Amino acid sequence: MKSVLPSVLLVATLAAVATGNAYAETVTEEFEIEGMVSPASPKALTAALEEKLDVKVAGYNFYNTDRGWPIIQVQFESGKTTRDQIAQVIAATSDPTGRNYKVHTGPPRIAADLLEEETKAAATLGAGGPQVSTLKNPIPASDESTQRGKKLYVQYCAKCHGLSGNGQGPSAHGIQTFPRELWVWHNADPASDSYLFWFITNGRTDMPPWGVILSENKRWDLVNYIKTIAPPNKQ
Repeated sequence: MKSVLPSVLLVATLAAVATGNAYAETVTEEFEIEGMVSPASPKALTAALEEKLDVKVAGYNFYNTDRGWPIIQVQFESGKTTRDQIAQVIAATSDPTGRNYKVHTGPPRIAADLLEEETKAAATLGAGGPQVSTLKNPIPASDESTQRGKKLYVQYCAKCHGLSGNGQGPSAHGIQTFPRELWVWHNADPASDSYLFWFITNGRTDMPPWGVILSENKRWDLVNYIKTIAPPNKQ
C-alpha cells in the first residue's frame, strides 16, 4: 500500500491540475483606453493591473490602431480573471495627472458636422466666433506646401488630432475638450483659411497657441494641408 499511495496521489494531483487548466486557459485580450495623457500613463496603468489582478500587461499600441484609441494588451487566465474585472481596475486607476482611465466602448466617429460657431465664423469671419481678421493665404496650396504642412502636422498636431484627422490621437483621450475631426475642412472654401489660421496661431481651451512656435509661413502650410484631409468615406 505504501508503494501505491504516492502514485494514486500523483495521479489525483495531475488530474486536478489538468482539470484546472481546462478552465483557466491563458488568453491575451485588447482594451481600448481613454485617459492616456502623459508619458507616465502606461507605467501607472501597468502597475495597477499587475498589483491588483493576476494578469500580465503584454504591451501597448498607441499609433497603429484601427479606431485611433490607444490599446493595452493584457494576458490572463480565463478561469481566474474576467474582462469585467480588468475594466473595473482600469476605471478605478488614476493617471499621474489625476484623471481616471476608462475602457472605451463607444463606436468610432466617422463623420462630424461643423460646430455652429465654426459655420458662422467660416461664413462671416467673426460673427458668432472668435474675432478673426480677414487674411489672404499668401502660400499657394501646391503639392510642396501641403507636403511641408503634412510634416508639420505629424510632428505637432497628430498626437491630439490623430494621423487621419479623426480627433483621436494618443494624447487626446483625457483632455477636457476633445479635439475636432479635421476632415470637416476637407476642400473648404478659401474663406475658411483665416479661421483655421487664427486657431492654429492662438489655440483655444486645451489647444496650445502654435503661433509662438511656428512661423507664419509654416502655419499657412498647415492650413493648406488640413484642407486635404479627407473623411474615411473619401479616403
